[in-house]
Amino acid sequence: MNIVPTNFTVADFCHAMDRGEIVVNREYQRSDKVWPPPARSYFLETVLLGLPFPKLSLYQVTDLRSKKTYKEIVDGQQRSMTIHDFFKDKLRLSSALDTEDIAGKTYSELGDEYKQRFLDYQLSIDLFVAATPDEVREVFRRMNSYTVPLNPEEHRHASYQGPFKWFVQRLSRRFDEGFVKMGLFGEKQLVRMADTKLISEICHALIYGIETTNRRKLDRLYKDREKSFTEETELDARITNAFDQLLEWSDIHGGALMKPYIVYSLILAISHMRSPAQSLENVFRSPRLNVFETDIVMANLTALGEALENSDIAGPFGEFVVACSSKTNVREQRTTRFLYLCRSLQPELF
Repeated sequence: MNIVPTNFTVADFCHAMDRGEIVVNREYQRSDKVWPPPARSYFLETVLLGLPFPKLSLYQVTDLRSKKTYKEIVDGQQRSMTIHDFFKDKLRLSSALDTEDIAGKTYSELGDEYKQRFLDYQLSIDLFVAATPDEVREVFRRMNSYTVPLNPEEHRHASYQGPFKWFVQRLSRRFDEGFVKMGLFGEKQLVRMADTKLISEICHALIYGIETTNRRKLDRLYKDREKSFTEETELDARITNAFDQLLEWSDIHGGALMKPYIVYSLILAISHMRSPAQSLENVFRSPRLNVFETDIVMANLTALGEALENSDIAGPFGEFVVACSSKTNVREQRTTRFLYLCRSLQPELF
């Protein structure tokens, strides 16, 4: 068996599918499920922006009767069918895409620049030549054996394709640069989807209140919103406004407070102190602040950060320091951090 790296433009690939020179072999399909519209739109946005995605794999087959050669898609069927459906004007992009110039459009409705980008996009392909079916199966068996196991966030985003998953994905993309700038996450953490975990847990608290979360509870959050996500507009506004505010407070960026488990509580506090979150009112009554007194807030947050850096459990913020030191995912510690951070945002010094 030879594996020949090759390239097709989207236009050439789709025309080859139309002519029956590239075909789908359903025996290689991992699942009978077709990608839902949000997943297909997100993938096509990747293509239209000229961003890379993993190689497709084709298996070259010769029909001994007709003496004709054709290629079977053995890895990348969903991607191939999504590209072809869009090429044939059978698919409309989601109106929720971040790229406004393409949101809500079919191929024929795109501007000429995006049409050209789509047709000229280079598909990277591994072509299996002179291979037997057993050899093709062995290739994928070995590829899968070296795959890094998915962490819970990666598994969750691979398993669920509903509106909540895509909301979290969009919000993460919107703030990833800011997360790095604040010192909240490094690039490696973003690659492994630590940002989506943080946003998911913030959403969980805004909906259900502060709880100890685990894989089962977060899976349930995604599963329950697989078809409908009625809280999307409110959560989008709350979380976006809170992170925008945090980005303005550069004095605390890169400091002791820029840990995901602390930022979880800080984002909840910022949102709740401005506009009461029903799930949090029983913990701390919101004063409905229109604006924050920046100088006072920075002084208070700096004091908390210094207590953390010094591990000062005997000082006035000892309870907060202890709540940041262990069991950071537990409701009691989360509640303590939330209370202190709410107080730090009030228009008075500690």
